[in-house]
Amino acid sequence: MNNRPAAMTAYRAACFLVGSILVLITLGGQVTSKVAGMAVPDWPATFGHNMFLFPWSQMTASTMVFLEHSHRLVASGVGLITLAVAALVWLTQTERWARRLALAAVLLVIAQGVLGGQRVIQVSWVLGLMHGCLAQLFLLVAGSLALVLSRFWRNPGRSDDDSMSRARVIWVLSGVAFLQTILGAVMRHEGPGFLAIPDFPKIYGSWWPAFWDSAVLHRINQIRATELQWPATSSSLIFCQILHRSLGLILALGMVVGSLWSVRSVATPLWWRRGVTGWATLALLQMMLGISVIWTGRLPELATLHVLLGAGLLLTGWLLGLASWRSAYPPPHREWPVLGSMKKAEVR
Repeated sequence: MNNRPAAMTAYRAACFLVGSILVLITLGGQVTSKVAGMAVPDWPATFGHNMFLFPWSQMTASTMVFLEHSHRLVASGVGLITLAVAALVWLTQTERWARRLALAAVLLVIAQGVLGGQRVIQVSWVLGLMHGCLAQLFLLVAGSLALVLSRFWRNPGRSDDDSMSRARVIWVLSGVAFLQTILGAVMRHEGPGFLAIPDFPKIYGSWWPAFWDSAVLHRINQIRATELQWPATSSSLIFCQILHRSLGLILALGMVVGSLWSVRSVATPLWWRRGVTGWATLALLQMMLGISVIWTGRLPELATLHVLLGAGLLLTGWLLGLASWRSAYPPPHREWPVLGSMKKAEVR
């Protein structure tokens, strides 16, 4: 069946799932920012205890253990929420989009849990990088599920000739935003706890030092050791941060320009104007937050907020593109059955 109350319940459950994933991403970002990912060296147990029965006194004895163990507990909760939402969707919805997205969410949350456990067992930053990127994909799938279950998906309203053009532009920009997420994850996992470049807009006081030269890199690491008391970095990490900050500035400008372009027509729907304005605002806030992370020496709370805002930026762009695509290809019009009409039909 596909009645309105069941559809609204499934929609609200999917929105709750999206919110829980954002909470989990925030907690995961805090774990990585404070380098607490290996505070608990075993998995799925916690220091030999059943994860769900780990003593509270031991959990709160160390900030690092508290963060990592809390991350595991919240992740388990998100997994259960995902299973519940998927079951609700399959029991109440007949649309293939909804069912397939619900199944994809289940598969992704299982893969995410296994990947996170293997990251601990194998002590691999590469697996940690994959774990972080998969979390973003999981968020996009859950957000797509919520959109598919919404009233908008059933009745997207009027469209115009620019709907698909808007979708393509915003999806391209969202793809670049996802690349930014990968670059950020590389920096956070390969060089945990410290920035590869401590200043902005310059790079160790210069506009373009030859950091690939061993002698220059040696001087940079001397500055890090004597003036900052930071561990040594590498030329690859410096290059990665240069690419990340440069791409971030270009992306923020592109999002603002793309947003202005997308609302140039008077026929542009109001929901798009509001959504893309919020999206462009998020882009500017994310850019300023990224600069603040550098200027504060990578304050963990700011770095975590940067991760959360990046996830929100990616999700918003993806959903705006998907909504614009839906408005270009709306479903056949279908009226919801009215209870009074059904009773009259039965009497006849």
